[in-house]
Amino acid sequence: MNNTENKLTPPRGPATEDARLTAALEHKPEPRIPPDFAAKIAALAAAQPPRRRRIVPQFGSAIALFSVPIAALALFALAPHTAPNLHNLSFDTELALLAELAFIGWWISRTFTSRLSP
Repeated sequence: MNNTENKLTPPRGPATEDARLTAALEHKPEPRIPPDFAAKIAALAAAQPPRRRRIVPQFGSAIALFSVPIAALALFALAPHTAPNLHNLSFDTELALLAELAFIGWWISRTFTSRLSP
């Protein structure tokens, strides 16, 4: 059997492939939506139980509230050894602890006000 007589396979060649590609691109498929599509989706949605929201633990505020007294105790422990110059390690540590307390206070106030506001 010759290839020219075989009707099952389309002819090969650059011209026929371009024509087939052009014809395939120009053909617009018609989307068909079944008439009971909305009813099927509504039935599936009603059949599913509502999803429970997963509670995400929030440790940031608890850690911040726990670290404030620790930083304050460290400030009181360093206070007798502090001389007000930048070459004293106790004074530098006290400044870092004061900055930490200020930042924690700002962060806690921002976090709790956003929780309280509607």
